[in-house]
Amino acid sequence: MDEAILKYPRTPHLEGSKLQPGDDAGDQVTLDELRGRHPGCRFISEEKLDGANTGISFGAGLEMRLQSRGHYLAGGAREGQFNLLKEWAVFHEAEIMERLEDRYTMYGEWCFARHTQFYDALPHYFHEFDIWDRQEGVFLSTDRRHALLEGSPVVSVPVVGEDWPKDRKALRDMVGPSLYRTPGWRDALREAAAQAGVDPERAIAESGAMRPDADLAEGLYIKVENEGRVVGRYKWVRPGFLQTILESGTHWAARPIVRNRLADGVDLFAAPSAMPAP
Repeated sequence: MDEAILKYPRTPHLEGSKLQPGDDAGDQVTLDELRGRHPGCRFISEEKLDGANTGISFGAGLEMRLQSRGHYLAGGAREGQFNLLKEWAVFHEAEIMERLEDRYTMYGEWCFARHTQFYDALPHYFHEFDIWDRQEGVFLSTDRRHALLEGSPVVSVPVVGEDWPKDRKALRDMVGPSLYRTPGWRDALREAAAQAGVDPERAIAESGAMRPDADLAEGLYIKVENEGRVVGRYKWVRPGFLQTILESGTHWAARPIVRNRLADGVDLFAAPSAMPAP
């Protein structure tokens, strides 16, 4: 692991997106500015999932490296939420290495532990959302990512739209209910909290489950793409999501782990041909 770790870049907000602690308001851009910066480019919007930023790559000797933001995962009690990630990655190491080799770094959202959003119908805990080509020095476009991973055990984040919104309202209206929740997610959260030794009603409050917009996804992750590469990335976080974080009073990392749930029939260790398509 002597190669310097490549931390995933910070993502600026679009105008109207609610800033979180540490975000820079000076980085916000309007839709008109976005169109002006990227004329003729493709607009891809994905559901923004609420998990832990992780990465998988292989070194020059094809040793597998797992990372979380700015550090490699090396073991220890603080990495408890990543134990299943390590087990899954080792189990499928050959298939993943066949795609990534020592050229690509794959980034994903690890949704094992409930942060603010709770999911009860995940197709996987690891959701790939970006691939850095260390040879070309670019992030691959959505089409190139999906083609590279086709037939592998890797599940990608869901694309929810490919059209440029005409205005801010249209952008806001693109945020619908999370694709990875059932109508009974609140009851599932109560059960998962009780199993983790957490007061179910406190878990409900921390997740903002009684807010009128609680069924909505966290927001959108937006990529602007051209000629097979990502030329810009932005995020739009719905106002109610930030308010839920503020009202919860505690950061998710300071609480016991409440485990999100997989959809019925999902097997993380199934053969790649049985995995859902991106």
